[in-house]
Amino acid sequence: MKELKILMLINVLCISAMMAFLAVVGPIVRELHLQEWHAGLTVAIAGVLWVILSRYWGRKSDIVGRKPILVIGVAGVSISYFILALFIDSALISPPAVVISLFMLILTRGGIGAFYSAITPVSNALIADHIEKEKRTGYIAKLAASSGIGMVIGPPIGGYLANFGLSVPLYTFAILPLLATIALYIILPHEKPATTEKTPILKIFDERLRTPMFAAFITMYSIVTAQVCMGFYVMDKFALDSLQAAEMTGYILACVGIAFIISQIIVSKTNIKATKLLKYGAFIGVLGYVIVFMMNSQFVLTLGFCIGAFGMGMLFPAYQTLAVNLVKKEEQGASAGTVSAAQGVGMIVGPMVSTLIYKIDPIAPFVVVSVLFFILGLLALQYHRKTLC
Repeated sequence: MKELKILMLINVLCISAMMAFLAVVGPIVRELHLQEWHAGLTVAIAGVLWVILSRYWGRKSDIVGRKPILVIGVAGVSISYFILALFIDSALISPPAVVISLFMLILTRGGIGAFYSAITPVSNALIADHIEKEKRTGYIAKLAASSGIGMVIGPPIGGYLANFGLSVPLYTFAILPLLATIALYIILPHEKPATTEKTPILKIFDERLRTPMFAAFITMYSIVTAQVCMGFYVMDKFALDSLQAAEMTGYILACVGIAFIISQIIVSKTNIKATKLLKYGAFIGVLGYVIVFMMNSQFVLTLGFCIGAFGMGMLFPAYQTLAVNLVKKEEQGASAGTVSAAQGVGMIVGPMVSTLIYKIDPIAPFVVVSVLFFILGLLALQYHRKTLC
């Protein structure tokens, strides 16, 4: 599939742009005299819009074609970043009123999330248009691996570029998606839409998609739980100060990112059925997080998170493949968008629930994740018997 390379490129660039913002949001918030919760709000708004718009973009791509929606999505990310960069550039020189700064951060970060929500479901639907069912898992794994690379390289690149000015990473990650938009428009052929407005809309809780949706929710829930709670956990378990904890957390996250990418590369080179992959990924996730909350050393903690990430690397292509394999051709975009929306819900719910139960006991968030993965594993066992996907 010749279109895969350009899809991988736009996924790397756009997820890098999303993640690079996290490296500079703290300093920007301080420079503009905002409060810490304002940073959380600007990040959360992207997740909210992801949930709201994923289904819309997926369905729209069924009706008007994949290429127009992908071009709009990538261009929208670029334009939103340009507006954000221009505002930050000006605001750092002459800080406006707090309410204006907060409004602009919500508007631009929200725009980035809104347009980015089109990219994953439409890319997966495009793969489904060209690749037969038996081979889709490998192709979607390659696409997921490219997103994983973007998640790993985005924050350190953003942090490095910030040495030249807080707006420099923003301008950089505005220009790169713009170049990707041009390449996408030139390279990707325009094809006939899969359906029309008259086709019945796929139900949000369609019975065929309940297990993939649950898998998407749990996978993203576990990822953000690890991201949010890891720093607190290493401080409390190993009695580290803030700088030591930050250093250890960064090391663990780097190892986790590598494990995540390796897992998806391995999946992309195999022909394991998506339902089997769902089962294996869930139970490997259980093992990883059990090690995390039973650990007694920094090495074992890192190992546990890496095993968990390896399992999640299997889950991503599994549920994304099922999303397009279990429905008709004219429903594939809407289906991919529905499952992507479930991911967004996990992104929103995860930080709130995990930080709340962390106060009860530091191991509680990881115990909950282990239990959820175990439930998913049982569902996957049952699911595998019912379907040939």
